[in-house]
Amino acid sequence: MKRKACMAVVTACLAALWAAGTTAATDPRAGKPEGERIALWPEGKIPSFEAHQYNAPFIEWFVPSNKTTDAVMVVTCGGGYSICNWVPGGSLGGGLRDWLLAKGMTVVRLHHRTPRPKKVEKHVTAWQDAQRAIRLVRAGAAAHGVNPDKIGFIGYSAAGHLALLMALSSQTNAYEPIDEIDALPCNIAFSVPVYPSYVLSDGANGKNAHGGDRAEDVILPEFKFDSGTCPVFFLHGDADGYSPMASIKVYSRLHAMHVSCELHVFALRDHDFKSKGATKGKFLGWRPILWDWFVQTGLCNDVSR
Repeated sequence: MKRKACMAVVTACLAALWAAGTTAATDPRAGKPEGERIALWPEGKIPSFEAHQYNAPFIEWFVPSNKTTDAVMVVTCGGGYSICNWVPGGSLGGGLRDWLLAKGMTVVRLHHRTPRPKKVEKHVTAWQDAQRAIRLVRAGAAAHGVNPDKIGFIGYSAAGHLALLMALSSQTNAYEPIDEIDALPCNIAFSVPVYPSYVLSDGANGKNAHGGDRAEDVILPEFKFDSGTCPVFFLHGDADGYSPMASIKVYSRLHAMHVSCELHVFALRDHDFKSKGATKGKFLGWRPILWDWFVQTGLCNDVSR
């Protein structure tokens, strides 16, 4: 199919998905649309459909007025794959979105299916949604003034696991193609897994009662470290019950592959970066460090001055 004809088909698909999104049932955590909301799947075409799940997943575009980069960040939230815990003012929900927008970066919110599926592994339907989301972002990149080769993905906790899947296993299709959009690749340019869980072989629920230092704990096989593996920016607290060794072991593997990555393990920080030290409250000091990584890798300009 010629490029113009292919893009015409993709545009038609996007228009149909936008229309589907306007009539989708709501979810308490989905909230009211704040940006351009697009349904992930055409009606009746959701892969691995399970009736007990919220089956109106979507992406939502937010474009800054003072755009400083043509990179785009896909943001999704954790919740053990049982909820997609978007909080408008939360540090890794709307708060992160607003911070990135203020910096001049386009943001796409992903609200994936929950609760956990019953017929496939806990992460599969969210992984399908994430792959579809990247393809939709790539299809809509030109219309939103972003580079389809500068798509990033950030998530925390269970969504940190998802961010690693997107970074390390993009050559494994999580679902069979349903339309022309699925002919687009789902690889990403950079990934930010924030205190990811479910990474090591330390228990079915990812909770590590052993402090994350057992020699026999290994990286789970869903992480392929394939040819599409991208640079990763790791964030973890050393007091996190979901092992900080997960980030360290994945970083070590990527370092051996000569993939340029960055790793930060913060002292006395638990899951969600809650303090176990003298300083109370959540830690947000990682945000400028993340932007500095963007600058160092050439994704963004230094807008701190």
